Amino acid sequence: MVCATLRHSIPKSIVYCQVREAKRSLLDLFYTELGKLKQKRLLALLNDDPTIMECRSALAKRMELYRSAQAEIDTVAWSK
Repeated sequence: MVCATLRHSIPKSIVYCQVREAKRSLLDLFYTELGKLKQKRLLALLNDDPTIMECRSALAKRMELYRSAQAEIDTVAWSK
């Protein structure tokens, strides 16, 4: 009976705003706590197969090479 009364008396927009704000604050807390962790701890949380982790690391290195090459190309292109 109490739930039914609350359901009919509180506008849905207010409840939605409260839920949205709670979600935002929980995500902020989650990202803050996740940012404090060391890389080894984060990798342990992923619990991936070692071959997948090696592949991910190799791809990250390759992406960094592509970005540095793109930056070098951009500097040469703009200097002309």
